[in-house]
Amino acid sequence: MEMTEIDLSELRLEDRCFNFTLAGPDEKFLASVQQVGITEPVKIKVEDGSLILVTGWKRVEAARAAGLKKIPARVLPAGLTDLEIFRLAFFENYSQRDFSLAEKALLIKKFLKFGLGQEELIAEILPRLQLPPERPTIETLVKLAALDWALPEIHRGRWKLATARLFLSFPLEEQKLIISLAVAFNHNQQAELIDLLFTLKKRQAKQLTAILGEKEIGPLVEEMKEGKPQAGDRLLTALREKASPQLSRINREIQGAIKQINLPGWGRLNYDQTLEKTGVSIYLEARNKVQLELALENLSESLKAGEWDTLFKILNNKIDE
Repeated sequence: MEMTEIDLSELRLEDRCFNFTLAGPDEKFLASVQQVGITEPVKIKVEDGSLILVTGWKRVEAARAAGLKKIPARVLPAGLTDLEIFRLAFFENYSQRDFSLAEKALLIKKFLKFGLGQEELIAEILPRLQLPPERPTIETLVKLAALDWALPEIHRGRWKLATARLFLSFPLEEQKLIISLAVAFNHNQQAELIDLLFTLKKRQAKQLTAILGEKEIGPLVEEMKEGKPQAGDRLLTALREKASPQLSRINREIQGAIKQINLPGWGRLNYDQTLEKTGVSIYLEARNKVQLELALENLSESLKAGEWDTLFKILNNKIDE
């Protein structure tokens, strides 16, 4: 490949045919480029006198943010097909980072567009993406890639394949409604939100707008739209109560048991509110050895006092009814 230096203004950046990257450069990379510029050449294709970017989208974005005019580049040989070029872009990125499900969907869509067959995708690409090597996986990803308006949020939410399949079962207008709500949640909460809405819709046989307009739910949705603190948490709690009253009751019992545990002021206890996992995670913050010793001592004393017994009984479904 020919090594050269190109002017950023010469790149035809509106042509994103080889791009499947949804994340921009992080602050550390931006700072690095600001200080030392671009050290790793991007790869470009020359077509009808235009320069098309193949790899290095984050580098180009960072270079533009840093005010650079020129960057190093490698020019791909003219005889390569688009499929060969895209395969090169894929494997260059594959060795450097993980892909989100949204990026995997774009990858599959573009591999198909450039002529890679489904059997080759199943045999070669899907296993590398750690996805089930079967046709239904391809069908799901192609449908997901068609929702270009939703991909940034799916990427941010780090969705799993199961969540995507539930999401795709909703009609388009309801998908848009779900995405408008999802922006207020982290990735674990997004998955739970979609699961709860799917469960309620299936059970009640109602439109999503009707479910979200019910008297227990509607005001919380409005609070979320207004950006009120903790509104999203309250909405999830209300949806859990409607979808699974028994699970909500157990969660209330767990919260009560946690309050009885004498955790140090800088300690935090987390658990899986879906109760699919029955363990707990304990986080202790200590700025020095003395604080750490005190935190561990408090934990030891609370264990001896039996403060944890009720919590573990509930988590393991052994509490007396």
